[in-house]
Amino acid sequence: MQCLRNIIQQVHQQNCKNSLVSVSVVHRRGLAISICAECRGCHYKSTPMELSNTIKKPRGPGAGVLNEMILLPVMKSKMGMADVSLVLSCLNIKPPSDSLMQKKMNLMSDKATIVNEDEMCNNQHYVSRILTLSGKDNSADVQFDTSFSCRPQGDAKKAKQSFAPLIEHNTSKKFVLAASISSKFCKKKVCTHDNCSKTLATDQSISSTERSSLHTNLNSVLKRHVLNIRSVTTDASSQVAKAPRDYNTENKTNMKHYHCVIHKLRTLEEKIRNINLNSKLKAGQNKTMFLKSLASGIRTRARMELTNLRSIRSNETEFIERSTKALENIVPCFADSHVACSKQSTVCQHHLVHYGKYSVKHLPYGQHLTLSKDDQTTLKDAIMNTFNTETLRSVKELYSTNQCESMHSTIFNYAPKFTCWTRNFSGLCHSATHSRTLGRGRATLILARAVGINVKKNSQMYMNLNRVDQKCQYHSRRKKSQEYKQSRVPVLV
Repeated sequence: MQCLRNIIQQVHQQNCKNSLVSVSVVHRRGLAISICAECRGCHYKSTPMELSNTIKKPRGPGAGVLNEMILLPVMKSKMGMADVSLVLSCLNIKPPSDSLMQKKMNLMSDKATIVNEDEMCNNQHYVSRILTLSGKDNSADVQFDTSFSCRPQGDAKKAKQSFAPLIEHNTSKKFVLAASISSKFCKKKVCTHDNCSKTLATDQSISSTERSSLHTNLNSVLKRHVLNIRSVTTDASSQVAKAPRDYNTENKTNMKHYHCVIHKLRTLEEKIRNINLNSKLKAGQNKTMFLKSLASGIRTRARMELTNLRSIRSNETEFIERSTKALENIVPCFADSHVACSKQSTVCQHHLVHYGKYSVKHLPYGQHLTLSKDDQTTLKDAIMNTFNTETLRSVKELYSTNQCESMHSTIFNYAPKFTCWTRNFSGLCHSATHSRTLGRGRATLILARAVGINVKKNSQMYMNLNRVDQKCQYHSRRKKSQEYKQSRVPVLV
């Protein structure tokens, strides 16, 4: 304000010999202020002038655009309204009041929900068009998983909110087709809970939302009449098992239900780590590190065998039969017994040992297993019990819920679990989903325009947000490279 007064003082001196200019704030609405300049020498007084642009509202005066823009980082990052106030205070700027920011936040959260629901509908149309152009029927394969937000309460963690996305498998984009959000919180003191943030009764178990959320998402896709659902992949939770059956019964469909193969591989790795070996290891070898490396090697080998067999065996019976033999052969192969590898394995390269293409660096300490017969039998039983015939039938498509888990990580980056979002948890989830679909920069621009902010293409905001997306795309491509993946795999020597 002092610098602005000095500028006006120097300009006004051209017309007034006794120039004594003062500048005062006439109206303050958060970060949007109106000022008035007055000269005591010639009694000149200017009309109130706005120092920022305004947004037209259906009723009343226009709102200051800065009050809307300052809340965009709250919707598109892990910043909270308290963090906004702290940043502004450190910049020696008076922050807007808490009530004003909360009101603006509520409106922006509702707008983010509407924008993302429209985008999820566009995702369904995109997947439908891709399937049509590829000559397939209009049926998508999807994955589903639920995450819960927990807050420490009396030395125990009790979930109060949940987020459950439905993500397609058929394109490389892995778009979110539908999302269901449950919450036990309502900020209103007196409310009938017909149309508020509370979607779950206080006495109802939050774990029951896993089944109801899947049912809600499937029905949401069905009602739009854009896509059909061919199959759904979930974890092996007993809460989810009933939902696909109920959906097929109600809608007279034949939707398949598969289990996540990554969850099964994790279970296998955990079982092998917990095995108590009776064999004596070589000098200098640690049993814990030995089992950790062995479990990782068996998990990787099982995944590669199943992946290769799935690509060459389209018949379910042949896939299960060949997979069973390949899994049974893992332990003998690791123990340097390659008699059956040529017929049962699609991974072992022992027959290329004379060409220098066979390596054992994936085995513990880079050596073949020297375990007793009993220990080898124990390892083989752990593998076959995890991947029995019924399990192989449930994972035959080798679908996973990795994209859902990645989506959950993004959600709780925007709405951290340790924070209680009583009003805007749904809006933050939709905002995170929208950013995951389009990129954070482009999604922020769309949300800004949806709330009435006029973002010009030559503005710093537009250029910087585009630069954010370009940087994210660069790092995404870099992390998919073979060199990057190999650099992150430790080798036990």
